[in-house]
Amino acid sequence: MKLRNISIYLIILVALGAYVYFVEIKHKKEQQAQEEKAAKILQLEKDKVVRVELKTSDGTIELQKPGESWVLTSPIKTGADQIAVGSLIHSALDAKPEKVILEKDANWDEFGLDKPAFTITLATKDKKTEVFFGATNPSKSSYYARVDEQPKLLLVADTLKNSLNKSPYDLRDKSILTLAAEDVDRVVVSRGQESVELELQDKDKWLLTKPERFRAKQSVIEAGLNSLAAIKAKEIIDEPKTDGDPYGLDNPQESITIGGKNIEQTLQIGKAAGEVKASAPGATPNFYAKIKGHDTVYVIEGRAIKALKADAKELRDRAVVTFNPSDIEKVEITLDGKTWLATQGPDKVWSLEKPEKKDKLDNWAISGMLWSLKDLEWKSILKPGADPTSTQLSNPQLVAQFFKKGDKDPIVLKAGWPQEEQKKNEPAETSIDDKKETTGKTTAVPDEKKTPSTVSVSVQPHEEENAIFVLDGNFLERLREDLQKLAEKK
Repeated sequence: MKLRNISIYLIILVALGAYVYFVEIKHKKEQQAQEEKAAKILQLEKDKVVRVELKTSDGTIELQKPGESWVLTSPIKTGADQIAVGSLIHSALDAKPEKVILEKDANWDEFGLDKPAFTITLATKDKKTEVFFGATNPSKSSYYARVDEQPKLLLVADTLKNSLNKSPYDLRDKSILTLAAEDVDRVVVSRGQESVELELQDKDKWLLTKPERFRAKQSVIEAGLNSLAAIKAKEIIDEPKTDGDPYGLDNPQESITIGGKNIEQTLQIGKAAGEVKASAPGATPNFYAKIKGHDTVYVIEGRAIKALKADAKELRDRAVVTFNPSDIEKVEITLDGKTWLATQGPDKVWSLEKPEKKDKLDNWAISGMLWSLKDLEWKSILKPGADPTSTQLSNPQLVAQFFKKGDKDPIVLKAGWPQEEQKKNEPAETSIDDKKETTGKTTAVPDEKKTPSTVSVSVQPHEEENAIFVLDGNFLERLREDLQKLAEKK
């Protein structure tokens, strides 16, 4: 009997819960949504709008959406800024009146609505609606408005009109290059007498092919291409002057050509447009530019085109090693006569095997060390055939081996430097005997290693076959600190 009563109570409880949800909560949410929609000035669905018209005393702007994208059809036919048009439509459809001044019998000319200063029209395939903006209210903070031929006189915020009253420039596509950065596989940069050519050999591997052939710095190329692809015109001259060469584009001072599959575009850069304020530190002028083969002239920011260098030396990749730290599963480093060996288990956790066994190292300790080594850049390259003895590489003080997942042979980095070389102003080592004389006690003194000013390095395998690189020796201090932290791990 008790079980039967409990079942009945549960059924009643579930029924009450369902009632509360469907009647009290869901119904109220639906009612609130309907009220919210009804309170808006326009009753259209954003995704169904296919035409927008803006009319002022200066003329009419028309936008149409024949397919997936918006286009500007008047006063000029060109692509539209999809984000700007979407924002305009959102502002119009999301707008609410501040108040209803009159329900009917409004004297429209009294409020400037007999000849509206601004009109916006939004249309779907089967419906059109208009909003007329008249005079401002006495406080100049709002506008009188009317929707279609409705009798209501509305008051709307001035920010609404400001968000809708756009110029053709505001709404047109200001992109210049149509090729996306990720689709580019060749680049030619020419500035004055300097010219470089770059080619994407493999994914994430750019090569400088002219004036010399060597690996280019990936990060510099990617940053330059992204900057180039993102260039927006600050001004667009659809009907440029043809008398003389007012833009400096008959014989461009610079050009950047980018190419991809079945497409190539050349951005030609001409004269500076306007002057740079002397007080602006690091400021660069704007420039006239155009796409080769097209008449339209643009004004663009100078800094956008400076990202891609025409100097081969600046584009050259000076990385000593090119591995990805996340691909390394074992690293062995011999430095100052001591060997450290760390391995990564199947669980991605690192452990130390030498100089003593230590489990569960902090992953960041290994990855940080690997990234520091990966970021090393050489200062210069010794001529081929350099004597290994003179570079101390016949008996290197540092040997680092990096084992990549799936590779049989490791990447081997060797470094050597003169034993007696010591940085200027570096304190000399204090011997145990000296320590005893000054303190009266015998104290163990850490074996402080000297840091050379430069280091000779070889890496195998490497694209610069048999090359010997010269590096700043400071990286040894950081490496010693990283290895010491591994040894101190409890």
